Amino acid sequence: MRNARQCIVLQQPNAGNSRLKFRQKLCYTGSNNGSGGLRMVRIKILEDDPADRDTLIECLRKYEREQGQSFSITAYDNPSDFMDNYHMDADLIFMDIELPGINGIETSHQLRAADPVVALVFITNMEQYAINGYEVDALDFVIKPINYYRFSSMMLRALRNLPVRDEKEVILQAAGTIRRMRISQIYYVEIQDHLLLYHTDMGRIEAWGKLSDVEAELDTYNFARCSSAHLVNMQHITSVSKTEVIVGSTKLPISQRKRKAFCDRVIAYLNKTS
Repeated sequence: MRNARQCIVLQQPNAGNSRLKFRQKLCYTGSNNGSGGLRMVRIKILEDDPADRDTLIECLRKYEREQGQSFSITAYDNPSDFMDNYHMDADLIFMDIELPGINGIETSHQLRAADPVVALVFITNMEQYAINGYEVDALDFVIKPINYYRFSSMMLRALRNLPVRDEKEVILQAAGTIRRMRISQIYYVEIQDHLLLYHTDMGRIEAWGKLSDVEAELDTYNFARCSSAHLVNMQHITSVSKTEVIVGSTKLPISQRKRKAFCDRVIAYLNKTS
């Protein structure tokens, strides 16, 4: 059974043109069953030990190469930074149980309050600690030191059970390759001389079109115009002042003309999601 989802399609008009052209259509996408697919899996790691963190990343990259997967990996070494930067923008989370200050179990309760569906895998030195994972609906656990054979078996199960968020997607089609990208992966859209620049966690994507058309299409998905040249995904806003907004780590101007409407949209969004 396929799920109907509204998509934005960025399609390369011909092989000789490296820029992508903007058009829209209704797409049908099935759930991600971990069988390899084209969807990038967004993975976040909370692990305070640098050696253990590096080992986990090495295992993920090895699995990625062997299975033809595509992973976006972000790592944190403390619960505060992890939670401050979490915006329901992960498919799979690896979380150490033994952390400085607040431990992984307590952090996972905070995580579940913010995101009840993301797949969670605990990392621990002691197997008996993993039973605590049932409190927060953990998918599985990894015992240190990591054994790659056991890890790869766990990853197969985890990818088969990733949550499917009902989320608008962008389809990238170029040079015979198609890649799906969730709306949450877009930080902001910029216009420069009729060229749309999509700033995403996959890098910058260029497309022809009008920012007003994109704004109308994404209006119900928590995007707001902070200036005549910038359309911002409010999910990724980290700070707002009178004259600028920080999206991820990028500072963007707030124009005087757009200021009131933009700030009103941001306040309404924060009230809705708090």
